[in-house]
Amino acid sequence: MAALDDEVEPEAAIMVATCHTAGCPAEGEPCVGTYYANAEPPIYRGMCMPCGQPITDLVPYEESATQ
Repeated sequence: MAALDDEVEPEAAIMVATCHTAGCPAEGEPCVGTYYANAEPPIYRGMCMPCGQPITDLVPYEESATQ
């Protein structure tokens, strides 16, 4: 068993997720969050908390684009 110091931290990225599920209360509302890389594609995955559907519109956050 590996020691805690030997464990590799998953790669994280700040992403903007937007749900496009018809009728979802969060539909079309971008949400910024931290996402961790997965071993298999899609590398970054999200789920809409209000409707529970997978988010397919997940793009890197660019701070300059929000100012």
